[in-house]
Amino acid sequence: MKKLSVICLLVVGIIFISGCIDGEKNNSKTSTSSQPSINETSKETSASPSISIPSPSDNFSSAAVSDISQPKLIPSEFEINITSYYFVYLRDNHEIHENTTKGAFDLVEQNYVIYHLSIKNNGTNNLNFSINKLQLHARDQVFTPGDPGTKLQYIGKWLYVLSDIENENRLNNTMLHPNQTLKGIAIFKVDNYTTLFDRSFSLSYNTTPIPSTSIEKSLEALRVAEQFDYSIAFKTPPYDCDMWEDHSYDFPESKHPYVWANWVNRTVFESYKTIDEMSLSKEKPGNIPHTEIAYAVKVIPEQDLTVFHTDHSTVYEERNSGPYSIRSEGKYKGTQLYVVDDTGEEVFNKSIDPLRDDIGLAMLDDQTYRPFSENMPQMLIPRATIVHFSFNSIYGWSLDMRFTFNDQDIILDEQHNIILARYEFTKMVS
Repeated sequence: MKKLSVICLLVVGIIFISGCIDGEKNNSKTSTSSQPSINETSKETSASPSISIPSPSDNFSSAAVSDISQPKLIPSEFEINITSYYFVYLRDNHEIHENTTKGAFDLVEQNYVIYHLSIKNNGTNNLNFSINKLQLHARDQVFTPGDPGTKLQYIGKWLYVLSDIENENRLNNTMLHPNQTLKGIAIFKVDNYTTLFDRSFSLSYNTTPIPSTSIEKSLEALRVAEQFDYSIAFKTPPYDCDMWEDHSYDFPESKHPYVWANWVNRTVFESYKTIDEMSLSKEKPGNIPHTEIAYAVKVIPEQDLTVFHTDHSTVYEERNSGPYSIRSEGKYKGTQLYVVDDTGEEVFNKSIDPLRDDIGLAMLDDQTYRPFSENMPQMLIPRATIVHFSFNSIYGWSLDMRFTFNDQDIILDEQHNIILARYEFTKMVS
């Protein structure tokens, strides 16, 4: 009996010891199998675009702490939109010699692509916008923004588009708080004329493409605006040989340089560009003229526009109390064209005074372009594209120099029909 009791105790003890050993093995297996899931979670966390949080192994180093105070950019929380863009071509023959500017046979070109951007921080943390993370792609080329302080060296006060550029806010490195929006321009200097007018551009930030669907559509509107024959709308040929009456549809090379532009499109610009250059090459070394040319376009895509005009009649005593500056003595009538967007914000306003010969406005009415009249109704143009042109050509010598300046404002509808076209020119001889 005693032997049987001892045998039973031994069996129970063996079973107990075996169970303890098996439990320890199972615990070890459970601990081991759970470890990869922790590592995988850690990998997923580090791969996601979130703020880096120091782990215990970092021993709370100063570098880890700085990651919290200076958060990295989170692309999904940065919203960047292109609100307008510019193409600018400049050329001159300036040569600095002993602190004086002289004409030379060598022509220097400058080509710029400029984007006006709206940048919003949609996240809950401060984000750092870096100007150098913007990249302009042109086929197999990549360009980075120029110095935010870049000045386009030109007579901006005579040209609306260039003056507009100078008045724009320049984007730079900035920290954006949550829900803060930054607006301004980034200026890219591209390598040559061919690249500028090829216009195969796309914009990215931190290698992420910036949406450009509206830009691609507006490029077609720009092509239409550049190729349009504005003699159809303005009822006058493009070239003027005596500043007022001797007009021509073809560039009168025999009368160069005394040829002025009544309006501008791509063909008119190209004609001046080519013929000014050809004429310069024929000048004598001791009699080199001064020559400059500028062609700049600004495009504002997809706007729901309201267009209207106002008439202002005033006398000298009243002109300081009203919102408009009237510079004439006595009775004067001034007419302004206003263009506003769907928020009621003014996009631009320009003079369309019918008493001025240097300004004109034409509107599409039943497939026919008609000049401005005072009973012009208010116009609503949905999903419109605005194209502003500025052009300038200078050629000649001191006290014998031809200046021609042109500004044009074009509004196209969604089908790229030119609904409204306005011109303004200045013609001078020094």
